[in-house]
Amino acid sequence: MTAGVMRDADAVRYIVLRKLASGLRHTLMGELQSIQFLAELGGRLLRSGTDDAKTRDCLDKIPLATGEAIETCHSVIEWLRPEEGATTTISEAVAQCVKLAGDDWRMRAIRASVAVADSAAEARVAKAAARELVVTSLLVLTDLYPKSLDIEITADLSGERVLLCLRARVSSRVSPFAPATIYHALGWGDIAVLAAAHGVPCSHENDTITLDLAVRVVTPEAGWAGPSRP
Repeated sequence: MTAGVMRDADAVRYIVLRKLASGLRHTLMGELQSIQFLAELGGRLLRSGTDDAKTRDCLDKIPLATGEAIETCHSVIEWLRPEEGATTTISEAVAQCVKLAGDDWRMRAIRASVAVADSAAEARVAKAAARELVVTSLLVLTDLYPKSLDIEITADLSGERVLLCLRARVSSRVSPFAPATIYHALGWGDIAVLAAAHGVPCSHENDTITLDLAVRVVTPEAGWAGPSRP
């Protein structure tokens, strides 16, 4: 990858992170607010001294909620600095990306459907590439079509490749808010830049983005072993 491609990819990543900032904030704040609620409730129960069993039950939930918050923090940091060589299933990557990119979809009357073929469900792909390319593809589609949308996401296994297609269809639903682009609008060229940076074949036609992700082989002894075929 040339220095020029690297700079272009980093510029796109900055725009993507600016767009995801609200979703990342809501993800973190949701976990922390749960801990705050349990701590405040536990404090009130302790001061009242009326129900020891209820107090213990409330306080016992705090370590679990704290662990979930820590796990969420790790997940968010992975978006900022992915672990090299880490893999994920395409189902997991798509679910995470839809949740994050779709932080405001309810208000924009945008819906997504996901159909992963059984043959592709357990196939593992590079986590950094899958996450970045899927979430950016979703942002590209919602920027190019700033209307009520139905987004169809399908994944199929072809040999030792996972073919992921993301298609946008304008919907007749009425959005309660006027269309708006968060920060800079992303386009076809931006997803192509990121795909080139990851070495992932990518194409677009009309309202559809297709990503061609290599299946990765993971062994307990050796960790990530690279693509399953040289």
